[in-house]
Amino acid sequence: MTPAYLVKLLRQMINDEQATGFVENGNLEEPDGTSELICYLDRAIDEYCKVQTSKNDLRLLKRITAINNQKLPDDFLGFCGSVPINIESGRMEFYGSNQVLPVRYFARLPYVSSFNDNDTLPYERDQAIDIATLASVYALNKHEYNVTQDLALLGMGGGNGSLQR
Repeated sequence: MTPAYLVKLLRQMINDEQATGFVENGNLEEPDGTSELICYLDRAIDEYCKVQTSKNDLRLLKRITAINNQKLPDDFLGFCGSVPINIESGRMEFYGSNQVLPVRYFARLPYVSSFNDNDTLPYERDQAIDIATLASVYALNKHEYNVTQDLALLGMGGGNGSLQR
């Protein structure tokens, strides 16, 4: 699945296949509002990953060899299990005398905005559909600032639910 296809899927979900719904702030460089939809997809990735991390989704696990005072990875969401590491100002500080420690952490999926239109996205099909569904809630509620009820309908209310199938 490519970013262009994911945007197309999102447009189908919000009934905007002719790209007319997101031109309010459109400009000559991008009159169809695609960058706005990509922002909604990126926002959906953040929320999706938080929910999946709370469910201990193993697909979001990564391993690193942590070095004392090393900067956290950009995609870091939280450690898997208990580790003797304190996070201070975006850096890992070890408790005790450890200087190097292999650890597992939950990682955020890469943002759609970090890919070109025809690159292959590293999401599984169900992840991409869930992300597009969540992004459609954000896009349809463009001027509504509270999407609590919409997220509850998706089973994602309060960040402790999950997308239901």
